[in-house]
Formats: sequence, structure tokens, C-alpha cells
Amino acid sequence: MEYKQVLKGYYDTEKKVKAINVLNKEPYFIEDRPDMKQRVERAINFNQLVGVYQRGTRNGFKYIEQDDFYIDVQEAKTMIENPKHTLLAKPDDFIISDLKWKYLMRCINKGKNLMFVGPAGTGKTQVVFRAAEQLDKKIFYFNLGSTQDVRSSLIGNTFFKDGTYFEESSFITALKTPGSVILLDELSRANPEAWNILMPVLDANIRKIRLDEKDGSPEVPVADGVSFIATANVGFEYTSARMLDRALVDRFSVIEMDVLTKDEEMKLLSIKHSSLDPKVNEALCDISDKVKNECKRENAKLSSILSTRILLEAAEMSVDGFDLSEIAELILYPLYSDDGGADSERIYIRQLVQKYVQKGNKKELFTDNDFRDLKDFNV
Repeated sequence: MEYKQVLKGYYDTEKKVKAINVLNKEPYFIEDRPDMKQRVERAINFNQLVGVYQRGTRNGFKYIEQDDFYIDVQEAKTMIENPKHTLLAKPDDFIISDLKWKYLMRCINKGKNLMFVGPAGTGKTQVVFRAAEQLDKKIFYFNLGSTQDVRSSLIGNTFFKDGTYFEESSFITALKTPGSVILLDELSRANPEAWNILMPVLDANIRKIRLDEKDGSPEVPVADGVSFIATANVGFEYTSARMLDRALVDRFSVIEMDVLTKDEEMKLLSIKHSSLDPKVNEALCDISDKVKNECKRENAKLSSILSTRILLEAAEMSVDGFDLSEIAELILYPLYSDDGGADSERIYIRQLVQKYVQKGNKKELFTDNDFRDLKDFNV
């Protein structure tokens, strides 16, 4: 029932009956209303509230149990203070901090711009798809790193057949879709011309794009509730990655994607591949952890970490019958350069992995003591 007022009665210092409307926390004057004063006093004596509602052309009154009413009020307050983006739980098979997940959901739900930055393979793209799915939002995916003809991809094409006509791009379709999520993947690898086209679209005060190729050069406004989520790789090891224009970055809130800890990686592998041998899980994640630690050193012998994507592939290969040495040969060693001979990254990673291969062959567990003879490589 929808109440106009809900009155809570009390006695003042002079023992007079008074009331306050708990819906807006304002006093409700009953001094000149003997009938209301009587209702409120009865409610005080029975620890109740008086609900006032519309009944035809007159007011109706109902006594409400305080406990029941405050439970309803608290639920409503929770929905206001914790809107949809905070009430939806993270997927069980994806690891991201609660805070960053909550912020991503909030940005999508409010049509804001957000950029995920971090190393490749840390789940930047996947998490956007999962969040859009949780919020039941339509998502449009654009890989800007592989876009060759920027204007055709973002604006459209002019065709000549029985006259001239213009066909809008799928990006324009996405802009016109209310409440959609537009994923701008690999923004750091995009052609700078793409950045120029996106500038007014991403500007909160403009949110329009001009179709210069179309007759009359009309402007297309971004539909209500559209959110732009971008991803950008960081680090010099990423081919074709460009330093992002500061004005472009300022159009986004920026979040660094977490690099998982060893325990988190082991948990993820076990979730994704429940039949994975625990010893193989331990070995893969321990190798990954040592690679991360090496990359942090001032004179690091490795230039890049093993991405979560690579670890998941390695785990799947193990489940499919490949042993650790085969996995390393196929997907780990090729990640690292063999330039430099004995001092190359390839040799370093081989030395690291081989200790686990040998222990795996002996069916033994792996300990840090196994690495004391690799002093030359600082493993």
C-alpha cells in the first residue's frame, strides 16, 4: 500500500501527544485534529504507526506494526543506496577485486566512460563482457587495434550504384542503441585518426559524431545510457602500442587491471579446469610467480610476464594430455626472444621450467630450494 504519511507518535516534555511523519522526518501537526490525536495516542500505546492513505476522495487510516514497516523501509533504503550495480555478485569463475567490479558495474549502469589498463591477457576484455551480461546490457565490440580503414569502421562508407548512397557503420548503430555498452578494445593500438573521431563522442558535454561523408553532414547524438569501456595494453613489449593522447585519456575514468597473485591464479585454474592435476597447477602458477618477480627486478632478465590467458591455455593443454615440457615448448618458450645466446630470455625461461619438468618426472613436489643452483640466472 502507498501511504501519503506514516505517523509516529510520542509524548513531549509536557506529556502532550505529538507526531512526526517518518517518510520525510517532518513534524505532523495534530493539535487541532482531535480524531488524529486519538489515533496517534492509540498507536503510541500499542507501539504502532498510523498510515494515512488515499481512499476515494477522503483519507483512510491504518495501524501498522513498527517492526514490519521498518523492515520495508530498510529494504527500500538499501535499493536506493545500493542500486543494481552493487547488488549483482561477481561471476564465480572470474577473479577481480570487489571494488573494481562494483565500479565497472556502476559505470555501465550510469552510461559513463571507463578504461581498463594493464598487461595483455589479464582479462580486461572478458570482464566487460561479463559485466554487460550481468546487467543484461547489449554490448557492441570494436577491436581498434586491428582496424585498418578507420573512417569506414567508425563512420561508414559511400557507395556508387545507380547513384550515390551512404551506409552507416555498425559503430553508428551502436551509438543509437540506448543503454548499450560499447567496448573499444586495444585503444592503445588504434590509429590516431580513430582517436580524433572518438574525441567528441566521448566528451560528456558533446556526445555526438558528425557523418561528414553523408549528405548534409548530419550529427548523430549518443543515445541515453550508452557507456564506452576501453581497454589499453601497457608496456613497451606490446607491438604498435602508442602513447595515448592525454585529452583522450581524460575522457575516461582509468582502472588498472589486477595482475593475479599465485594463490589467485591457482584458484582460477582450478575453477576453470577442475580436473587439472594439483601438482601441475602448482607448477604452472609457481613458474608464473617467479617470472613476475623477475620482471620487477631493476636489471630483469625477462621483459614480460606470463599472462592469465596463457596460463589458462596451459592448464587446458595439461587436461588434454600434454605434459609440462610439451606445453612449455609449444606456448611458453616462443613468448621470449632467443637473442643473446646463453644470456637470452629464451634460455632463462628454459632453465626455470626445466627444474619443474625434472621434479614432475620424479613425482615430487616443488620447493624454493630447487632454484639455488640457478644463481647465474637469479631465478
